[in-house]
Amino acid sequence: MILKDKIKSIIKKMNGNLIGIGIKDSDILKEINKNNNIVLCDLLNSISINSNNSKDKKKKKYVKNLVKRYKKIDIDYMIIDSEEIEKILKTFVADSIKINDKKIYIYSDKKYKLKKIEKRYKRYTKELELTKYDDGYILEINTHNVKISFIKNKVYYIIDTFSNISDLIADLLIS
Repeated sequence: MILKDKIKSIIKKMNGNLIGIGIKDSDILKEINKNNNIVLCDLLNSISINSNNSKDKKKKKYVKNLVKRYKKIDIDYMIIDSEEIEKILKTFVADSIKINDKKIYIYSDKKYKLKKIEKRYKRYTKELELTKYDDGYILEINTHNVKISFIKNKVYYIIDTFSNISDLIADLLIS
């Protein structure tokens, strides 16, 4: 099965609120627009959906301060391209778990990118599933009933900071 077809079938089953990050494929955007069960849809990139109805499906926003923006709105689903969140992964994992109620879908064409993301989500939840398709991978994360503590979050932030610094030093020494 092709990755795009699987994402479209996931979108057909959704109902509630959706955040899409880095979705650039027009077929996927059309599928989101067709689904009338999606009440609120925010796309956090420069592409917006043009909608005939007034369900607040036309917005242009960028990925920053997710918790501040969506703390009063129950977000049911997130569909994310892994390339959009690579630079902000240190804070994005905890923020996405705080605002999401049901499932997060992260897709990529490279497995090693999703393994790094999977490692960080395993700190908070054990309900992860990495699925291989013909042209990519999807990481499905169940965030129902996941709790985040402030102290645990700060410890992981410090660990990730040191990990990023050591990766930079290693890259400099290799090159």
